[in-house]
Amino acid sequence: MKNIEIVKERIANIVATNKNDIYNSHLYWSQKPYNICDILIEELTEEGDVIFDPFMGSGVTIIESLKSNYKRKAIGCDINEVPIFIVTTLLDKYNVNKVAKYINNFSEEIKGLNYLYKTNCKYCNSEEAIIDKVIFDRDNWAEVGEIKEIYYKCNCSTKQLKKAAAEEDKLKFNTTNNLHNICLNEFIENSRLAAYKGENIQNIFTKRNIFILDNILGKINNVEDDKINNCLRFIVLSILHSVKITDIKSNSQWPLWTPKQNCVEKNVITIFNKKCSKFIKALMLCNEELYENRRRVTSVDELNDGGEYLIIKEPIQNINSEIINKESVTLIITDPPYLGQVLYSEYMQLYKPFLNLEFNLEDEIVVSTAPSRNKTEDDYYGLMQTAFINISQTLKNDGYMCMYFHDSNLKVWNKLIEIMNNSNLEYVTQVHIKKSKSTLKNILSPKKSLNGDALLFFKKSNSIKAQNRIINDYNEIDKEINSVARRIILEKGYATTPELYDNGVIEFIINEGILNAMSNQYKDLTEIFEKEFLWDSEKGIWILERTEHM
Repeated sequence: MKNIEIVKERIANIVATNKNDIYNSHLYWSQKPYNICDILIEELTEEGDVIFDPFMGSGVTIIESLKSNYKRKAIGCDINEVPIFIVTTLLDKYNVNKVAKYINNFSEEIKGLNYLYKTNCKYCNSEEAIIDKVIFDRDNWAEVGEIKEIYYKCNCSTKQLKKAAAEEDKLKFNTTNNLHNICLNEFIENSRLAAYKGENIQNIFTKRNIFILDNILGKINNVEDDKINNCLRFIVLSILHSVKITDIKSNSQWPLWTPKQNCVEKNVITIFNKKCSKFIKALMLCNEELYENRRRVTSVDELNDGGEYLIIKEPIQNINSEIINKESVTLIITDPPYLGQVLYSEYMQLYKPFLNLEFNLEDEIVVSTAPSRNKTEDDYYGLMQTAFINISQTLKNDGYMCMYFHDSNLKVWNKLIEIMNNSNLEYVTQVHIKKSKSTLKNILSPKKSLNGDALLFFKKSNSIKAQNRIINDYNEIDKEINSVARRIILEKGYATTPELYDNGVIEFIINEGILNAMSNQYKDLTEIFEKEFLWDSEKGIWILERTEHM
């Protein structure tokens, strides 16, 4: 008998992280903590069980399931080639020493392209100084206006130096030539992603950097060993977000957005070589921790032993029992799309021009403002319902689905629970997972936005009785909700909004059968919390009335 309270206690007592050598080797949006995944695998499955992620993304569920000490089997499903390429490249088996030697030699070879970053040192007059980054403005989205500063390194100093741009620096910065290995497909117009009509990948890279990337890809295309070729392509994929035009803090998560003022160009060679080292470390850790005899299979019927895995390139709403057998999965761990928060398929436009990895716009479950896509909220919920019916059919009776979720809107919660009930997935409980970094939305609006994630637990059941109580006295219900919130606040004297949501209040509302009624009365729960608790805007926390805790 699985004890979910033990799982929740273990999760509450660790610092969630996605930082290790494997996951440091690349960037992918909404990557979930691998150590949370480990707890779920350890507590909710046994040796030989099948673990499934229907929205695979960066593959944390799949990779962690294949650890040597677990001996589990894994299935991952995604519609785009980039996440599949990331996961299969990391999970492939290599002669790590051979690959490391080749990558290190390749890294040395491309240093020859640093001639385009060479600059004259203003202190020792050396012509061998190497530019790290350039700060510049643009007159419009296509043309460079003024180069403000150049940051560089020279053998005459251990520090990063800076100077104004000379004429030769400007000429090298504006290096241009025909591109032979990069496709210039026009972006899908979507102002929300800063993708505008007529733009392509050249609009978000400097002329020098895209020229150098084209040269690196040309060298990679001449590598005949398929495994090493994939490794080098993986490294290119991992640096694109860093070497496009970015802002000074380099903190934008929008892959197609670039600023107009204080733009930054970074040295492609320096970043590529650093990623080479990180990728080698990732392969070493995979070699140490993952099941030695791991094997990729081509159908679910071939999943016989621990360490075997299946990757499916198919929208989950199209998955049927011919692809994944009914009731063959013990545990599902997944992070489904949240309305229009992350438009993964449109984000893939950053990668396709360089690596020709295809993306699927038609089957993506998302809300998009792109005029050409016609992806509405109604479409999103309809596809989510179909998807979770299919997901549920793969799960054994009494098996668990652990799902990351993140929203303050009660109507979204109500729709989610309705979808799950219709899919024979019964809500059990949830736990808050705190993130170390806040998003911009969290910083600007901490009261109503949710920092971190809720991890929801659902159990496969064929006898769910959905409750929809009618509320006659909302004031009385509000008091009951705040009684739950009060207990949470008293545990440490304060609580954030997401802690109140995830550590008891939402669970109370669902179990009482009042989620539908509350979602029709309130947009979110902060309206209720404000009736009894004080909001400390400086600290972003709820506290009790001052007289109650002085």
